[in-house]
Amino acid sequence: MAKTVLVTGASGFIGSHLVDSLCADGIQVRSLVLEDAPRDFLKDSESEVIVGDLRDRASLMAACQGCDEVYHLAAISRHDANVPDGEYWAVNVEGTRNLLETARENHVQRLLFTATIEAVGMSKDGAALTEETPQHPRNIYGETKLQAENLVRQFQRDTGFETVVVRPPMTYGPRELILYTRLFNIIRKGFYPLIGSGKALSEFCYVKNQVRGIRLAMEKGRPGEVYFISDDESYTIEHIIRSIAAEMGVKVRTPHIPIPIAWCIGLGLEILSKILPFYPFRIPQTGRPPFSRKTVEWTSQSCLYCDISKAKNELGYTPEYSLEEGIRETIEWYRKEGVMR
Repeated sequence: MAKTVLVTGASGFIGSHLVDSLCADGIQVRSLVLEDAPRDFLKDSESEVIVGDLRDRASLMAACQGCDEVYHLAAISRHDANVPDGEYWAVNVEGTRNLLETARENHVQRLLFTATIEAVGMSKDGAALTEETPQHPRNIYGETKLQAENLVRQFQRDTGFETVVVRPPMTYGPRELILYTRLFNIIRKGFYPLIGSGKALSEFCYVKNQVRGIRLAMEKGRPGEVYFISDDESYTIEHIIRSIAAEMGVKVRTPHIPIPIAWCIGLGLEILSKILPFYPFRIPQTGRPPFSRKTVEWTSQSCLYCDISKAKNELGYTPEYSLEEGIRETIEWYRKEGVMR
């Protein structure tokens, strides 16, 4: 009898890629989506689309019925999503609680929760983040995802219901548009300033690598454990920029801006975004400027990069796509969809 799985957040960026991967392997997939959520990424999917809401237990009960596993990706998924803080708590924390309880009541065998590197926050000493690093989230998104992660792990301890947690870092690929605005489109124009040395380490994980890690965690992850999933190495900001430029076939100038000056520019753009509510001063999807003081913070120092040794050792995880391959597929999708000309 074929396995049936539920994917929450299935119409989103990573969720839709996960649905495609599962369906390609002949797994019966239920895609849980909000009633008013765009479903363009699921239009060619063989999954069963079910309308539901993490805040509505009745819809979750119906979605979980007869399912063997649940991949929980639904969330308000950025700190700059331009919604009230209460919505983060209602969806990311209480919604996760609702799903855990309804999944257990429906005799689901295992639930995988996608947390985030933001639930850990920045490295305090410049060392790579690990699953044991003390957690100090720096924004409402990270804070609520940390609370949900703790809730998932405590639920496992209290009830014996099997859960596993993965922490994706910054992830890119086809269907992701915010990074196009903040990164790819700027590089395409041939000019991308570097803050400080440009040698700060960061994560830049291709979405198909992320999906591979998520599926391995569901299959092989030890109950109650947490795993960082990312590419095979951490990249410098300059490496990422030059790799994107090379795949685009453009020459990019990367002048180095001293950190204090960049901080002032970030502050200025934050002020202008409140006065001029349109791109390039404000990104429509986030309601915030494409460059800010927070941008300076994480691009000028090695503070948001991770060690994936645990996933390699325990899950047998090996990323299949190189940085160049991932960027190439992403650019091809941008061009095919008319995002990039």
